[in-house]
Amino acid sequence: MPFPAVRVKTNPAYAMNHRQTIMQLLYPFPLLKATFSHGQDQHPLAEEVASRLAERMADMRRGFGTVLDLGSGTASMAASLAQAGVTPDTLIHADLVSGNLHHPLSVALNAEHPLPFANGTFDAVISNLMLHWINDVPQTLMHIGRALKPDGLFLASTFGNDSFIELKTAFAESGSRHAHTIPFTDVQSAGAALQKVGYAMPVVDRDVITVTYKDFAALYTDMRLAGSRNLHPARSRGLMTPRQLRRMEDAYRTNFARPDGTLPVTLEILYLHGWRPHTSQQKPLKPGSATVSLDEVLKTLPPRSQKD
Repeated sequence: MPFPAVRVKTNPAYAMNHRQTIMQLLYPFPLLKATFSHGQDQHPLAEEVASRLAERMADMRRGFGTVLDLGSGTASMAASLAQAGVTPDTLIHADLVSGNLHHPLSVALNAEHPLPFANGTFDAVISNLMLHWINDVPQTLMHIGRALKPDGLFLASTFGNDSFIELKTAFAESGSRHAHTIPFTDVQSAGAALQKVGYAMPVVDRDVITVTYKDFAALYTDMRLAGSRNLHPARSRGLMTPRQLRRMEDAYRTNFARPDGTLPVTLEILYLHGWRPHTSQQKPLKPGSATVSLDEVLKTLPPRSQKD
């Protein structure tokens, strides 16, 4: 039997003053539910990225009392945090698909208001491979920031624009006129979004992961489960025919097959982190505020030795 969802106190004034959609889904909720019900977070790729995300949180070298796992799925992120030695006092799991939630402290989100938390609730919000499903990411980041306590951490992973580049090329060269892969963001846009909505000390870095397959059918199925599937309402509704799939495989093998016949898939993973502002945080000095010039510093250095 699944554990019951915990009731988390929300701020009534917050609810009344923010009736607009907090997290606008890029894709229809029934399609998202069907996709995530297959356990996307249990995909080896998601587990690997969760592990890397947890290591970044461990590198902060600080304790986190109450943490929200946003888009938690079946709680693979929780296992990665434990393996990295990150042990928050309270870890709350939140997901749009209630059937994925089997943890005692779980919140089933809804498509209209999936952040039912009062301001200043969490010491950290962590999210693994979820942001690319959201239409209005800046608005979502803003509301995540409000749910953080002052000096609270937001840490997330998402696919970058260079992900699935081989699939995109094969689709195009096979004659498909429609986008079959989901659109992603880039480092610059992700960093600008964090800065625009007011996060302090925003940082975006990236990993490039290459996965190889012997069989194209396995590659195609696996990458759809990993999150490349385009669920946009304006997407082509027709299924890929066997002939189209063969043309796509031919294009993929012609352009990207390795000498041993294996097929690579490139995955760009972006890691975003930022902090809710607090007076204790280090701030950059204002231009012109330095009290010692660079020339004076250079004069104190010993002269460089001259070689004959």
